[in-house]
Amino acid sequence: MAASLLFLKQNCGRQKNDVIVSPLIVGGSLSQSRAFWAIYISVAISYLGVGLVAPLIAIVLSGHNANPFVIGLVGTTMFTAFTVASFPIGWITDRMGPKPVLVAGLIVYGVSIILFAMIRKIELFFVARAIEGIGAAAISVATETMISRLSNPNERAQRMSYYALAVGVGWAAGPMAGTLLFGIRPETPFVACFALSLLAALLAAGLIPSTVTSSDHTTEIPRKLSVKIFVPISAGALYGYLMSSLVTLFPLYLKQRLSIAETEMGGIITAVIVGTILSQVPIGRAADRFGKRRTLLVCAVLLAVVFFVMTLHSDWRYFLISGALAGALAGSFYPIGLAMIGGLVSKERLGAANSLFSLAFGIGSLTGPGLSGLAMSELNNPNWLFYLPVMLTAVFSSVLIALYGKTAARKNRAA
Repeated sequence: MAASLLFLKQNCGRQKNDVIVSPLIVGGSLSQSRAFWAIYISVAISYLGVGLVAPLIAIVLSGHNANPFVIGLVGTTMFTAFTVASFPIGWITDRMGPKPVLVAGLIVYGVSIILFAMIRKIELFFVARAIEGIGAAAISVATETMISRLSNPNERAQRMSYYALAVGVGWAAGPMAGTLLFGIRPETPFVACFALSLLAALLAAGLIPSTVTSSDHTTEIPRKLSVKIFVPISAGALYGYLMSSLVTLFPLYLKQRLSIAETEMGGIITAVIVGTILSQVPIGRAADRFGKRRTLLVCAVLLAVVFFVMTLHSDWRYFLISGALAGALAGSFYPIGLAMIGGLVSKERLGAANSLFSLAFGIGSLTGPGLSGLAMSELNNPNWLFYLPVMLTAVFSSVLIALYGKTAARKNRAA
């Protein structure tokens, strides 16, 4: 195990690039398993808080007489801050280790959310969402780096899939509880999110081991290596594009194309979420067993087919199946992409590499709704919501095939 190797290195003379790990890992697989559970629970708790307040922020802004354009700008501020902050946070993570960055990120995120229950001026909402984006970037980069460092090569995709599952479960459980708490008192869900973030920070500080890299090397990604991680970074960008554009415009598509009721629309969106959540662990295990590149390629090709089939639906009930398949296949891009980076990048550069992944995800999330919406309106065909994903996933599959030989993990640790 990686923990045993680190223990031997520490006792055989510390080298320049040794990783200093707390005794929690050295104790064996039980302690390592406890560390992973602490990570997953911390993430689930923090994203439960995210789910509590995410649907309510627009309502709060509307209550302060903000128009839809301003509400949209406030939302964009968070994604912009997340994107911009990702790379410097990756640099800090490589220098300080992911644990303090994660704890700080959870605290910063909680503070930003409780501000929504306190501030009254519209201008301050932009500040609060910018702080929220910085905290969210710290949580993502630190958690993903930590899982990569602590995972054995043959289990990295599965560990990342558990992480994605924790995010999905926490996020999905939040909205209903948030709306109930909001009905009791508008400030309650924001205070609850703050409390959950602090709880997650305490759990992370107490149970997650430190993994500090002592290195004089620069954390910049060498040009040769950047070619190798182009595929997983592209997977992050494509995932961000697909999720943001579909979440934003899919309800509009269903309304324009099929004229279905809100109840039916909710059933389709629920099917997408369920497909995403249920697929994470099986696909992660398949990636570790059959190879991350092969699994990612199969998922991309099948996803292109599913998106094309969606353009042929004339009955909303077909979307229950194709939506669940699309969620399952698209959901594989994030954990498998991160697992590939873990096999391609040395531990002292994982923070910078994962920050590039988060940066690509953020750019995809920012551009997705605009590009898809522009295509749908300018070409006067709602099916472009799916035509663009078909084209993008086909291009991604072609790039993955073209660079297949260059994306092999170091020392043949992953197929």
